[in-house]
Amino acid sequence: MTIDRRPPSMEDIAARLAAKVALNGTRADFQTTQTAQSDSALRRARSLRHCHRPAARKPRHPSPRDTGAYVPETAARIEDDRNLTDGARRCARKLVEYVYRRNREGREAKITVTYLMKALGRSRRTVQRYLRQLEREGYIDVHVVPSERTRMCFGLLIRLMNPLIPRHRRHKWPEKAGNPDATRESQINSSRLKIRKIPRHVWDFLCSQGVWRSYMKTLPPLPAIPVTV
Repeated sequence: MTIDRRPPSMEDIAARLAAKVALNGTRADFQTTQTAQSDSALRRARSLRHCHRPAARKPRHPSPRDTGAYVPETAARIEDDRNLTDGARRCARKLVEYVYRRNREGREAKITVTYLMKALGRSRRTVQRYLRQLEREGYIDVHVVPSERTRMCFGLLIRLMNPLIPRHRRHKWPEKAGNPDATRESQINSSRLKIRKIPRHVWDFLCSQGVWRSYMKTLPPLPAIPVTV
């Protein structure tokens, strides 16, 4: 028995294709060459219209004015910490700048989330996430400053921790340039500087007490204890 190893001719291929179509039928989604070319042209036009168009320019903000403020030396650890986002690093640098100007001796200062919102151009929740990241990684210590007249707080007391400050500056920051013969600050309002600070988790507990008391009022009273004679 001899095996024909010659390649099939075009007539044989056409006959096999016709027999297969007659057996299985024509596909419902069968496209002709002209239809495929038109779809390819549509895809190319859509790609040119959407993917290759120039990117829209974002609106530019006015340049900040030169105030002479600067960020003092900070540890490079904050740049190498992968647990922090770029926004949290920027928030840390803004905190260092603020504390350096306000209270470089005590390395803590009162600040509000509203101020950080305006300084960073971010929402309140985003700034709160930045602060939680820095507090979780040990770069800052956050306390709540309650009001003496109401039950609300009027700001935060943020203290810079050692991991945020370079090793050669941990003992002391450079002193402010001033006139040594100038009169010292008045102590008349020194009592206003004595603020009461509360840890954040304690403040969360105190704020939840009102909700807890309201919830306890909705519970039915306990059943009476049966008296056995």
